[in-house]
Amino acid sequence: MRIDRARLTREALPFRCEIATRFSDLDVIGHVNNVAASAILQEGRNRFIHHCELFKLAHAQLVVASTLIEYAGDLLHPAPVEICIGVLEIGRSSVRLGQIAWQHDRVGVYAEVVQVTRDERGAAPLPDAWRTRLEAMRIA
Repeated sequence: MRIDRARLTREALPFRCEIATRFSDLDVIGHVNNVAASAILQEGRNRFIHHCELFKLAHAQLVVASTLIEYAGDLLHPAPVEICIGVLEIGRSSVRLGQIAWQHDRVGVYAEVVQVTRDERGAAPLPDAWRTRLEAMRIA
């Protein structure tokens, strides 16, 4: 499965935040390494969830079920990375997010992440209060 890169554009993704890079994120050739890039994407998702105020609306556990990442270009230190996020799909108990990591006027990383709400028995329906917020963040 490949990410539909044409759908994930800076203009189409409704949420943006800036994440600092750290010297410790670098690999031996001076690029932000893949593990650090994944952590930067995760920090962006955390900020997205807080921006949408999901946990203020309803208590539920939210876990990552799958992650698809495509590296498109180098991310460098010390420049910050702009993370852009939008909702691709809302399911019964899941939400699929599209993300890009943008730096120096180009995309460095494309990602799609499925997050699932769960309770002690396993997957649980998304809270209705979350659906309204997530719909507002859908990619056009």
